[in-house]
Amino acid sequence: MPTAARMIAAVIFALIGYLVAGEVKPLLPEGQPTNYLLPVSVIIPALCAWRIMGRLMGRGYVSAINTGIYASACGVVFCLLAFALGEMLKRSMRKQYDGPFEAITGMFGIVFDYGLLLVNPTILGYLLVGGAVTGVISEWAYKRWG
Repeated sequence: MPTAARMIAAVIFALIGYLVAGEVKPLLPEGQPTNYLLPVSVIIPALCAWRIMGRLMGRGYVSAINTGIYASACGVVFCLLAFALGEMLKRSMRKQYDGPFEAITGMFGIVFDYGLLLVNPTILGYLLVGGAVTGVISEWAYKRWG
């Protein structure tokens, strides 16, 4: 059921995804296509915020901070998996893998490589502080509007 807390969390997480995508874009390798970087980085965190934070609101501000950081981490993991899946499919179409098991294990290597790009103080700040602040704002909205 749509609530104000879910909507606020989704909008703020979409904004955080937009900011993180802007910070990651210059860190990508030369020639890396960025067609889907912004839409995926906005939609997946918004969905994570809607699903995760929306149902865990109403338990207090400390729990809301934890929930915000948890939802932020889930958004990062799902975004990394989505980008790695796309890269794995692209590589598999070029016949770079011998079989499906090698492609799946290669996907986790891609997740690790993309995850290393996120080890940046600015990006980590956006994710951690943004998640915590979103949790507090969503908890406030939940208490204010139910």
